[in-house]
Amino acid sequence: MPATSWLTPARQRYAWIVGAALWGGWLASLLLGRDGLDRAGQVIGTDYLQFYAAGWMLRHGLAAHLYDPEAQLAAERAVFGLHLPTYHAFLNPPFFALLFVPFSWLPYTLSFALWSLLQLGLLALGIWALRPQAGARWFGWALTFLPVFASVSFGQNGLLSLALLALAWRLWAAGRPGAAGGIAGLLLYKPHLLIGPALVWLLEGPRGWRALGGLATTAALLALLSALALPEATAAYGAFAWTVYPDLPAWKDFPLWHLHTLRGFWRLLLPGAPHLADRLTLLLAPLGVAFGAALRRAPQGSPSLRLALGIPLTFWLAPHAMIYDLSLLLIPAVRLWEEIPEGRPTWRSLFAGMWTAALLSGPLAVGMGHTLGWALQISIPVLAGAMARVRWALARHPENRGGP
Repeated sequence: MPATSWLTPARQRYAWIVGAALWGGWLASLLLGRDGLDRAGQVIGTDYLQFYAAGWMLRHGLAAHLYDPEAQLAAERAVFGLHLPTYHAFLNPPFFALLFVPFSWLPYTLSFALWSLLQLGLLALGIWALRPQAGARWFGWALTFLPVFASVSFGQNGLLSLALLALAWRLWAAGRPGAAGGIAGLLLYKPHLLIGPALVWLLEGPRGWRALGGLATTAALLALLSALALPEATAAYGAFAWTVYPDLPAWKDFPLWHLHTLRGFWRLLLPGAPHLADRLTLLLAPLGVAFGAALRRAPQGSPSLRLALGIPLTFWLAPHAMIYDLSLLLIPAVRLWEEIPEGRPTWRSLFAGMWTAALLSGPLAVGMGHTLGWALQISIPVLAGAMARVRWALARHPENRGGP
């Protein structure tokens, strides 16, 4: 039976129906809300409030209190109102807050609308970087992917991450490893998302090491910028990162069902045994490293494809990555489609499986957690199975026909 015999054109249209329902329902909820809240009583833009408030704090000379929860809450209430239903913590390095200083001059709702439009533009930029001849249909397919919707509706930065890594991929494919690493280094507002690409570059030899050199250069420049422009915030961030980040999933009110990593998988499955969950994560982490090494030995696959396929390793090796960060999976999806066209029936089936897992994994985890006390985050085993299938396909077909 062909790999995609079940994936008929009629069934593929379900993705467009679901995508339209997601975006339409969200927009309706925004229009039916009031006082900055949507119809469900949530802050419009949800996580965007933390970015906006961080920019507002810098603009009002409160950089020293950027990682003080009470000061953050006071700032959020100052810009949103006392009816703010929840607290949104700013967790990124201080240089990222600088990006939102100009956004904080605008009224909150207008600022969020501008950020949302910018994210959609970044999505288009990322798709163009991966496939310059891509048309509107590619953009439309991407909009049906739940992580893309989550990045926009949550007011998050997943599509900024996508655009930066897509541009880094383009520079790497063009034979400019130092520039590729330099652009990727701008993603250090979420350094854990660079684990997969960094591993691939480490295994690539001198060319990959030049990319790591570019990444290190950007890291040094961003650290210098933070130290010079925001010295108190930089010192506070160091202490905050040291105490909070190692066990962020255990933080009060952390949305564990939105965590899509191997560590999150075990934390959800073994909620009463976090130390055992972390040991199991460390025990299985070498499988991700082995996969990266296997990509280097695969007879089929260009260096550019290896970088694209290294990105999913982040979700195996990183301590945390959220639903909107799964937007990065568009990079290996586009490049597999382009570089190995003879495998498209298989890729289509794998894409459908990951699309479905991303859509259902969080709600299933919430439901299982409430009824059983534990949950299975299906996105991780589905992603692991997809990558194993890709590795098998690369080993089976010795010629690469489509890579740059």
